[in-house]
Amino acid sequence: MKKILLLFSALALSAGVQAQVVLNIMSPSSLQGGLTHSNNGAVAGWGLADLLDPADAVLDTVVVMDDSTAGINTLVGTDPNTGNAYPGIPLKYEGCNLDTNSAWQTNRLNGKIVLIARGTCEFGLKVYLAEKAGARAVIMFNRDNAGLNAAPGVYGGLATIPFAMVARPDGDNLLNAILNGQTVVAFLGNKIGAFPNDMSISPAEAVYPPALAVPGMLAMDSTDFKMKLGFWGRNDGSANQSSVVASVTVKRGTTTVYSMSTASFPLNSGDSSYISFPPFQLNGYPLGAYEVNYNLTAGTDDFPLDNNIDFATVINDSLYSYARVDPATLDALDNNSYQSSSFTSSWGMCINFQHPNASRSLLKGVRWAAWSNTDTILGRTVDVSVDGWYDSFTDLNDPNCAVTNTSPLALDTYTYTTNAQDQLVSHYFTAPIELDDNQRYIVCINSSDQTLYLNHSGAVAYQLNDQMAGEQPRELVRSDNSWFVRGFSGNVIPTMQLILEQNTSGVGEEVYYDIKPFPNPAQQLVTIDLGGFDARSLEVVDLTGALVLRQDQVNAVDGKAVVDVTALPNGAYVFIAKGADRDVKFNVVVSH
Repeated sequence: MKKILLLFSALALSAGVQAQVVLNIMSPSSLQGGLTHSNNGAVAGWGLADLLDPADAVLDTVVVMDDSTAGINTLVGTDPNTGNAYPGIPLKYEGCNLDTNSAWQTNRLNGKIVLIARGTCEFGLKVYLAEKAGARAVIMFNRDNAGLNAAPGVYGGLATIPFAMVARPDGDNLLNAILNGQTVVAFLGNKIGAFPNDMSISPAEAVYPPALAVPGMLAMDSTDFKMKLGFWGRNDGSANQSSVVASVTVKRGTTTVYSMSTASFPLNSGDSSYISFPPFQLNGYPLGAYEVNYNLTAGTDDFPLDNNIDFATVINDSLYSYARVDPATLDALDNNSYQSSSFTSSWGMCINFQHPNASRSLLKGVRWAAWSNTDTILGRTVDVSVDGWYDSFTDLNDPNCAVTNTSPLALDTYTYTTNAQDQLVSHYFTAPIELDDNQRYIVCINSSDQTLYLNHSGAVAYQLNDQMAGEQPRELVRSDNSWFVRGFSGNVIPTMQLILEQNTSGVGEEVYYDIKPFPNPAQQLVTIDLGGFDARSLEVVDLTGALVLRQDQVNAVDGKAVVDVTALPNGAYVFIAKGADRDVKFNVVVSH
């Protein structure tokens, strides 16, 4: 049964039962909680296709693999906390010993979850051998601090037990606890009904902003950029709940710029509700990360790992991205490599770019990351293409949404001059490309290399957004001459980034003014170089849109005006210089 909780607006959406496959450490108390992981369902080809069937769930004691193999595997990653290499991993923990007479294959693993280290042999063989030795499930840990979708290889199709892949730190924690004599108990599988009190939000059932990195020139006010907000809340527990509360907050730094909560409402076991919040919108967006938190609570929760979803949109100088970025470096946060499985000559990883004020910007270049399943990416080539997209349709759900009418704007070849595996690289066009308002553009990285994979993110994939009226395509995939306007079926988004710059030439009669406040941040007085703009008055609003300061007359000397901000609390503000026929906005930070 589903309910639509229309808190603030009416919205028709659909949602199926969202299975929650989790890896949860039940004991000891020092390790209790859910672990981030991938599992059988992440890659096709495993004997157990996925863990969505609750009957496949496993709750049992975890033991350490020990197949008696001597030696140490020194092929390890780097600890990001220390900058040093992780310690080598004993080969006996890798579970690659094919000797069927070994003691490890005839005892200790019966009815247990076995902890296995990555290395030496393929993932599928490890799981298959563990199953042959009686294991009920496998937890595998990576050699570095990264997630990984494990491929089945030759033997994975023969393995029919659940497995999970975790990062090195989580694996080390489990390993050390077991070696120190603690009893570790884990739950792996679909958690629906497994715990009495268990509210959940799925990343696949949340609404996200139009993009997660947006240049300030395309986020000047709420007509440029606003965040729709909402999510499906579910009661995955076996107990009915009477006092569920849903909430959302948006913070810029330590300042909360948006906060909204529902009144408490009931939600029975197995039920779900869609909670819609008013959009988050500002009169202006100072540069920085706008961190969003969705929360669903009913008081006590036996599995709190999925009560929250956190993400951020980063307003920055020049980069546009649908995928998550690091607020400090703007690098992509996720590196999952994908390739079209059906291409014979070439394929393209593409995004659609469209903005009502795109003409303010020029497309200067593109950033992306790739990975080769050989030892090096050095010398490999890709083609970078930009096309105008002229098919007529209203949104992604329009039957006419297709790629049949395009016009080429750029086609360049990029050659890797370094072994930049999984690293963002940039290509700049010979001349920046002028963009038109509301025009769709398809930007692609194209490859004919069967060993080359292009990087995507699955952390935010816009599945719920895509059901909504007016939503435009984001990811597209080209396989030879066929186009797929919804991208890959795995609900991933390219980590590709567009490099934009200000279009200072203007469009038609439009004139751009380079207004520069200094110092910025300001303590007492801020001097504003108006850049030739004839400001008649000045307004200052905070990030909630409240008017906090007004000057009915601007007294400029040599094109510069001085504003006293002593009375304003520390924080970010939007200054609005009002002229005879237009307003110009700019951002000032006050820090006393």
